[in-house]
Amino acid sequence: MPAYKEADGIVPFLREVSAYLQSLPSHVGSDIDWTILVVNDGSPDQTESMLAEAKSEIRFAHVSMDYISLLRNFGHQSALLAGLRTATARGADFAITLDADGEHPIELIPDLVRHWRDGASIVHTSRMPDPRLSKFKGLSSRVYYGLLKKLGNLEISSGMADYKLWDGALLRNIRPHLNTCGSTRAFASWLSPEAPIVPYKQNVVEGRVSRFTLAKMVSLALSGLVRYSEFPIRLAFYVGVCALVIATLMFVQAIAAFLMGTAMPGWTSIVATIIFFGGVQCFLLGVYGEYFLRNLFRSNLPTFVIKSSVRGRSSSHENERDIPHQKSHQGH
Repeated sequence: MPAYKEADGIVPFLREVSAYLQSLPSHVGSDIDWTILVVNDGSPDQTESMLAEAKSEIRFAHVSMDYISLLRNFGHQSALLAGLRTATARGADFAITLDADGEHPIELIPDLVRHWRDGASIVHTSRMPDPRLSKFKGLSSRVYYGLLKKLGNLEISSGMADYKLWDGALLRNIRPHLNTCGSTRAFASWLSPEAPIVPYKQNVVEGRVSRFTLAKMVSLALSGLVRYSEFPIRLAFYVGVCALVIATLMFVQAIAAFLMGTAMPGWTSIVATIIFFGGVQCFLLGVYGEYFLRNLFRSNLPTFVIKSSVRGRSSSHENERDIPHQKSHQGH
């Protein structure tokens, strides 16, 4: 859970989550040892002291609570990545990311775990439309996901949130690429476009002011588009090609005007030169963009990710060595 300035409500919410996880029935998985990991994203209020208080009082047989504090406020996505990397380093079998403000319903956790047990490496959630949310919030959300889907070629639906389950083995495979993924929700959709989606109704907290401001929304949208869409960087190439075609036609028209004596002195050379070299510059920018796209941006994404591996055993000694120890699952 990334947390920023959540001092007022973090302790009651952690009590609720820990009690809920402890009370999960056996068909969900009584063999799961849960760790609630809160990432304090440089909160200037008393969030850290509240987390220390919660840690001292949350003591269940199958639920523990930890927290880490970042040096300053790095942002929601950075806090998510810090939590995922920490859970991965601790050997989690899976990690569930959700906000610390209580707006993500914890009742979805059994469904997420069920899909994971059925073999899903990533399980998405999607917020259903809520009339209590502002019209601007709904419109901006549709525009954001629409751009990612159309321009980024991502199988991402409107309302898809950072409330997800990530398989631990998958996280260990992609750990070197997490810091450069841009947007975790876009990265998850890019990794697993056919992953199951669990819809939910958002717990709208009355009177709460969203900290996901317009500026942060635009920044997240640009991060996803630049990382997963070729369209922005190839736009210069398309403009350059069109400019060259127009330049050629206007060059022919300028020469014709000169031959017919209708052109003003110097007009032909000036117009032809400006149009031609402008088109050439846009075209070359597009070519350079292709090089950057293939050698810089794409190099930060994994070339492939192994979901599972099966190998044969050649001897009884190797069989004994490869048999894993029985242990309970760990959930972060």
